[in-house]
Amino acid sequence: MPTDDIGLVLTNANVLTMEPTHPKAEAVAVSGGRIQAVGTNGSIRPLCSSGTRVIDCQGLTLLPGFNDAHCHFLGLSRRLQDLDCSPQRAPSISRLQDLVRARKADRSKDVWVRGFGYDDLQFADQRHPNRYDLDVASPDRPVWLEHRSGHAAVLNSVALDRAGITRETPDPAGGVIERDPNTGEPMGVLYEMRNFLRQRLGSTRNEQDFHEGVRAASELLCSYGITSLQDAGHNNGVDRWRTFERLLSTGTVSSRITMFAGISRLEELAGTGLFFGSGADRLRLGHAKIMITLTSGALHPSQEELQAMIFGAHEKGFPVALHCIEEEAIAGATAALIANRQPGLLDRVEHCAEGTPHLLAAVKQSKAAVVTQPGFLYHNGAAYRRNVDARLLPHLYPAGSLLRSGIATAFSSDAPVIDPNPWPGIYSAVTRCALDGKPLANDRSEQHAMNVLEALRAYTLLSAEVEGMSANKGSLAPGKLADMVLLDSDPLNIDLALLPSVKTVMTIVDGSVVWESNRGELAARP
Repeated sequence: MPTDDIGLVLTNANVLTMEPTHPKAEAVAVSGGRIQAVGTNGSIRPLCSSGTRVIDCQGLTLLPGFNDAHCHFLGLSRRLQDLDCSPQRAPSISRLQDLVRARKADRSKDVWVRGFGYDDLQFADQRHPNRYDLDVASPDRPVWLEHRSGHAAVLNSVALDRAGITRETPDPAGGVIERDPNTGEPMGVLYEMRNFLRQRLGSTRNEQDFHEGVRAASELLCSYGITSLQDAGHNNGVDRWRTFERLLSTGTVSSRITMFAGISRLEELAGTGLFFGSGADRLRLGHAKIMITLTSGALHPSQEELQAMIFGAHEKGFPVALHCIEEEAIAGATAALIANRQPGLLDRVEHCAEGTPHLLAAVKQSKAAVVTQPGFLYHNGAAYRRNVDARLLPHLYPAGSLLRSGIATAFSSDAPVIDPNPWPGIYSAVTRCALDGKPLANDRSEQHAMNVLEALRAYTLLSAEVEGMSANKGSLAPGKLADMVLLDSDPLNIDLALLPSVKTVMTIVDGSVVWESNRGELAARP
């Protein structure tokens, strides 16, 4: 190999490659956005030429870039601009009203008050806020607050009026409008109705806010070492694809994106020549997303409808990604997958939150992968202890048991539902403890724990595998994309309690540094 081709070399690193046959190294050489060599300092240094940038990693740990296998990028960009209504800031409805008043006063009169993260289960009031609560704080300006889960929202009266939601408005398919039991009037609390609201309201943000939010989201992901993300929007279509194309081509977003296709948008995408695997290294079309919910009290879609959706997606060459959280949803998903198994297509179960042993056996039989979110245990563990059935509590997000069952298990954040930082999730996957350092449940929960290396692979190599890209990324090996993250600690050799505080020093995408911490530049030449 001509040494003139080597554009970047990282030396003196504790390289954790995620490659089982070559797990550790000292140096990496990059050319043309791909890894050319991984080895010792002595084997890599001779590849340098006068034009090679050399970064002395000073013994710090180098990993493949993280791949968040299930998140909502534009939702994250919105959250970074919205009002934080999390329990720490809004422990009660009265405090929530104070936050809305202050936000309203700080915004121009034609701008919506948008907020996120309220949690009815952690309110002192032990209920959702309703339209009348929000009207007290903002009688004349539209307010839209989203529940921490992303599956419920509350609107004030002005916002309901703009959305055209009245006593006569029927519940949309899969959604529920909470109503006054005496009058039938909407109470402002809406379940599984985000797309309905988007269709009725259009955009509630201006272009400047949109771009500022996108830039902030991209910066945040890079600061966490996330070099790839899989956008799991269940209504993604050609419009979202074009948006991502524009954002990547202008350099507004640094991370690679694999975009899920909404199950109802497959024909539309095919009409523009977009099928599973379409695109390139920076933007690629992924699985067909299907939402399975129990919001209305019954499985939606029905078992028959679900099987037809999966069959239709497979016929078009798409594997499916099935959103299922509760036991009933997971059981329905696995039964439908078993009935529609298609060799050569790796289907996915997204979340798999209530992973009791008999359900794990069904997932294994379905041959599907699982993309789960151990970070929920970290951020919501205390609430889970109070509110989740004791029978289910030990089996929430059972990542270790999934992996040991032979199920491909990848990690993600579901951001913006929680912060996309991978390290709290890695900590909880390994310890089964929440933010407060206490175990999620009794000793039965420990059966679901992973070791640190397994958790790292779930955020890197296995995340690439479940999107069908493990030949191209997810580990540090010759020929793979040069996406890497340099850390301030060695996660394999620190106290487990310190895992949530691991920090990124440098993030590299395509062999180019896209983010650096302010701890001071590492030695580099030329």
